[in-house]
Amino acid sequence: MRSVGKLGLYILLLTWAQTGQPHGRVVVDANNVVKNFYGVPLNLTVSGLKRLPFHVNVGYRMGESGREAIYTILAEENVEVKVQFDSGILYMAETASPNAVGPNCIGVGSSLSSVRAAWPNGKLVYGQEEGRFVTYITGTNVLYLFDPKDMPSDAFTGGRRDIEAPNMRVQKIRILRDTRP
Repeated sequence: MRSVGKLGLYILLLTWAQTGQPHGRVVVDANNVVKNFYGVPLNLTVSGLKRLPFHVNVGYRMGESGREAIYTILAEENVEVKVQFDSGILYMAETASPNAVGPNCIGVGSSLSSVRAAWPNGKLVYGQEEGRFVTYITGTNVLYLFDPKDMPSDAFTGGRRDIEAPNMRVQKIRILRDTRP
C-alpha cells in the first residue's frame, strides 16, 4: 500500500515537472494553448456561467458596440477572473490577482526577463490605441500585460520601436479564445 502512495506522488510530481505548474490551475494542450484557466473553461458560454461552481458577478461598461457585460468569477485558489463574451461565447479571460500563475510558471508580478525566457519566440508590443498599452504576445492564446507607466515616455511618441524596455513586472494575464480548428 505504501508503494502505491509513493507511485501516486511520483506521478503527480512528474506531471508538475512536465507542465511547470501544479495540475489543474491552468490546463494547456500540446501547443501550450490554454483550455482551462483556474477552473474557467475557455469554451464557456454565457448560459454556462450558472453551471460553474464559483461565485459570479456581472458589471457593465461602455464599449465600441454599446454596453458590454463583464463577468467577474471568483475561481480556483481565489483568483479573480474577468471574462467577456462575443455572441454568447467567451472570447477573453483576464486576471490581475497577485497569486495567479499562467503557463510556464509566469504569473502576475513576474519580470519581463522571465516572460521572455519562458516565451523566447514572443514579442513585446507597445503603443497608443484607446490609451497606452504594453503587451507581450507569446504566440499562443496567452498575453501578458504591463503597466505603460513603467515604459519610457518616448515609447509612445512618434511610433518609435527602438526603445529598450525596462525589466518591468506583469500586471495582468489575458487569455483569448483559441479560434484555430
